Amino acid sequence: MFIFLGMNSEGVFTVADSNSLEGLETGSSEDQKTAKSEASMAKEGVRATALGIVTNFVLTIVQAVAGVLGNSVALVADSMHTLSDLLTDFLVMFSIRFSAKPEDESHNYGHKKIETLASVVIGIVLLSVGLLMLFAGSFKIYQFMQGMPLEKPSIITFYIAIFTVILKELLYRHTHSVAKKLNNDMIEANAWHHRSDAFSSIGVAAGIGLAVFLGGQWILMDPIIAILLSFYLIYIAVGIGYKSINELMEASLGLEINDEIKTIVLSCGGVLNLHSLKTRKLGSSKAMDMHIMVDENLTVKEAAEIQRNIEKCLKDRFGSDIYVIVKVEPFVDSKIDREKHILDGL
Repeated sequence: MFIFLGMNSEGVFTVADSNSLEGLETGSSEDQKTAKSEASMAKEGVRATALGIVTNFVLTIVQAVAGVLGNSVALVADSMHTLSDLLTDFLVMFSIRFSAKPEDESHNYGHKKIETLASVVIGIVLLSVGLLMLFAGSFKIYQFMQGMPLEKPSIITFYIAIFTVILKELLYRHTHSVAKKLNNDMIEANAWHHRSDAFSSIGVAAGIGLAVFLGGQWILMDPIIAILLSFYLIYIAVGIGYKSINELMEASLGLEINDEIKTIVLSCGGVLNLHSLKTRKLGSSKAMDMHIMVDENLTVKEAAEIQRNIEKCLKDRFGSDIYVIVKVEPFVDSKIDREKHILDGL
């Protein structure tokens, strides 16, 4: 989609919606294809998230019951971590369905920002769990130093911890591959949540294993490993939160992508210059707004053809669901102030 800003033979600028120009009847069919593609991607994201919901629901129950009956506080704490994964999966499921809704009168750019907002919430959940693990591990060490005995866990808790590691890692790999395929930051953030849960379960398995097979002071390794893993979890949470909050604040796509956009546009036939490029993320999609300069002697129809070519080139590179607004200006080589404006814009 784009907006046309042109100039008639009398030097007066005219504005027209691209869909109203001659030769743009194919726009509706392209929009239908884009809608079908987005619906298909949404279904794939929902399936990946649904798998996470089932897995985390089963693991939460198994870990909690085994931790209580097997005298493993670490496994009970790990079940709470898995529960946070379960709650996050429900949040992601809701966000995927909501973000797939088409544009309406009050949301002209669709509802994809909900993906970024959900990523912020996921970051907060990860940070909370990380801080909770840090506190729990530190408190267990404090209790041990005060002479309080720590109960030896049952060997079944060790096997369940190993099983959890394998299952969560497989879930991470599947969810991460889907996130990369769909270019969806929210699903990728959820995938890292699965990976963080797998890493925390490694610490739980190691601590339980040392406690079960060696006993004595080796029980202290459980909280130590938990503290180390909590630092990693906090690091991931801060990274996800920073990126998502930056997107909510309308940060650009970055210098590298902006330069690539300029290269693509300037390589399109008929574009003499480009300035005032603005970019931002809309969930898993992108939006870009720019001014191009063309020969002042071109007709409105010819300028519109250049715009369609720019939109096609950008969609071929960044996906069919991007938003492109191209504003056309006449290129007047003789005006010094125009040249200065071009340089300032670039």
